[in-house]
Amino acid sequence: MNPLAIAGRPAHPSRPIHAALAVFRSLSDRAAAWRKRQRERAELLALDDAALKDLGISRAQAHFEHGRPFWRD
Repeated sequence: MNPLAIAGRPAHPSRPIHAALAVFRSLSDRAAAWRKRQRERAELLALDDAALKDLGISRAQAHFEHGRPFWRD
């Protein structure tokens, strides 16, 4: 028998908790994506001109990308 059911509590978590966890996961995932995007843009700017040329972008394009807000894809 489920110990929660014995204590007079529902045996399964309520739906609002699941919804709150889903929102938290969504926000956490979004924040992680923003941190990753910010880090990648900084790494792009740190590349030398030869590496940027290999990627097919100019130094000006790297500066433009680095200057974009982290929340913009």
